[in-house]
Amino acid sequence: MILRSLLLSAFVLLSSIIGGAPRSFAASDGIPGASIVSDLGSRALAAMRNGDTAAARQGRLRQLFSQYFDVEACARSALGPHLQNATAQQRQEYVELYEDYVVIGYSAYLGVLGGESLKVLGSQPDEEGVIVTSWVTGINAPIRIDWQLNPTNHGYKVTDVIVDGVSIATTQHAELVSFIQRNSGHVPVLLVALREKNASNGILR
Repeated sequence: MILRSLLLSAFVLLSSIIGGAPRSFAASDGIPGASIVSDLGSRALAAMRNGDTAAARQGRLRQLFSQYFDVEACARSALGPHLQNATAQQRQEYVELYEDYVVIGYSAYLGVLGGESLKVLGSQPDEEGVIVTSWVTGINAPIRIDWQLNPTNHGYKVTDVIVDGVSIATTQHAELVSFIQRNSGHVPVLLVALREKNASNGILR
């Protein structure tokens, strides 16, 4: 339990701008999304095992995030209706900064996992798409990670990662919306905060 809390905290704290019951699962063979998660998980963990610099690891994770995640959908969900207050240029910048924000968080999270392995158990459909269930193994107690994948024009894409029942998308939404509400809904203030937070982690735009 302590390790699981540490893993989630690594994501939440390092990406922050403000510094369940078991279910049945089908076999993963032939199930939409299972191979995507298996490939994404193995490549992400392999990227962290490489001895390159933090910037190089973040670069590889950015490539995986762009390939496997529905970046714009995740960004819209994180900010909700407040994004409607932004100009087209601000929305574009927000999506770019959001991608950096998420890459930093997942880099921290995977850094805590180290060289552990991910095993896909199965998947099941839900109202939006499909949920793929996996375990991160090789540690004292396996960690359950569920992946929400939704269909897009480019195939299934990840829209949320749920660690031991805690949704990363919901956590991000709560953080970003809380910040922008405290600043009278001003999107430019959020952009400045994201830019500064990302820069403090070595990502400049």
